[in-house]
Amino acid sequence: MKLIVGLGNPGREYTFTRHNVGFMVIEEVAMNNNIKWKSNKRFKVLKGEGKIKGERSYLAMPQTFMNLSGNSVRGVVNWLKINLKHVLVVIDDVSLPFGGIRLRSKGSSAGHKGLDSIISCLGTNEFARMRVGIMGEGASKDLSKYVLSGFTKKEQKSLPDILERSSLACECWVKEGIAKAMNKYNSKLKVN
Repeated sequence: MKLIVGLGNPGREYTFTRHNVGFMVIEEVAMNNNIKWKSNKRFKVLKGEGKIKGERSYLAMPQTFMNLSGNSVRGVVNWLKINLKHVLVVIDDVSLPFGGIRLRSKGSSAGHKGLDSIISCLGTNEFARMRVGIMGEGASKDLSKYVLSGFTKKEQKSLPDILERSSLACECWVKEGIAKAMNKYNSKLKVN
């Protein structure tokens, strides 16, 4: 069993914002693998179960706000009784250029509040994460406002390719592990 968690903010007003790239990636994974979403009120998540590359997989999108994601993730991890080496968290990253992908097997939150919450609630940073770059041209100095902004027209044209590449990186992680996924996708920092 593998668990992929995508982070974002619930609500229509946040749907196409930079901070919701984690949701967008995991929705792409679900679509590409015919996984349907269901609400799980107990853990405050949207969840999906199915096979990814022949591996039994569970997808989760916490329906708390980003900064409170940890409680939902801890609930799902405990319920599944899953080893943290089988968990991948997908988040946005303002320090990466738009469309860049950076996978790591563990590490600090680097100031990402959603990741902070998960590390705090799990009591460890020993789980894989994939950061998807959202730093575009004309970025505001007010990062909290910037991450909640929408994409430019130019970025919107590139977004489908970025989401597809990110989805493939998740699938690679499921089937081949973090080292292979890092080798294949960390070098692909090409920005359109």
